[in-house]
Amino acid sequence: MNFLCSCCGHRVAKEDRKERAKFISSAGIHDIGYEPGWMECEPEDLLLPVNERKWFHTDEVPVKGTKRILKVTEPFDENIGDVFTALFQPWQMALNGWDCAGSKDDIARACAVLCRFDEVLWSDDYSAFINVKILNTVPLDELYRVIPENVTGKKFYEEFGIHQSAYTEYEDEHRLYRVWSSQGDVGQIQLIYTDDYGVRHEVMSSWWSMHCNFYYFHNNVNR
Repeated sequence: MNFLCSCCGHRVAKEDRKERAKFISSAGIHDIGYEPGWMECEPEDLLLPVNERKWFHTDEVPVKGTKRILKVTEPFDENIGDVFTALFQPWQMALNGWDCAGSKDDIARACAVLCRFDEVLWSDDYSAFINVKILNTVPLDELYRVIPENVTGKKFYEEFGIHQSAYTEYEDEHRLYRVWSSQGDVGQIQLIYTDDYGVRHEVMSSWWSMHCNFYYFHNNVNR
């Protein structure tokens, strides 16, 4: 299942990508993930057709073994039975950025989620509501513990947004979440987690442009 781009009308398919997601066995997630909408509706709306329900984004953290409903658009391209990884963030963060998180607890709820595509509830050419089963969840704060370190010579802390103005959306003693964009058309995000020994781990990044909006989970360090 894939979708048309709402801007150009082009169908965005997996075979057009230069990179494919790889499963990280130690973490139980893939190294590349989608960013779907995590949706729910009022119980009384469940009697209505799916496209007539009043859907809203949820703050409920995915739990292993449960079923959840996702709203997906391009570049999502998976079929029923496929297993993929998705990013979960409380809705204020997902829609408006980490600087709009309701509390520090909301920051801690963000996680990478392994999902199995079980059912299409409704779809058109541009989006779909799908039912998935949650197979695993890993809090973003724990990625540096479960993904093997990749020692890199790239100065990911110093060089982030070197040709653009980087903006810090959130920072505390452990987490640094930064973004930059060029007129909103292309941009990048970066999440660095500093452990108790002062080592910076680049645990998540994203590069977005037309037809490309993925999250990358890793554990890059400079030694």
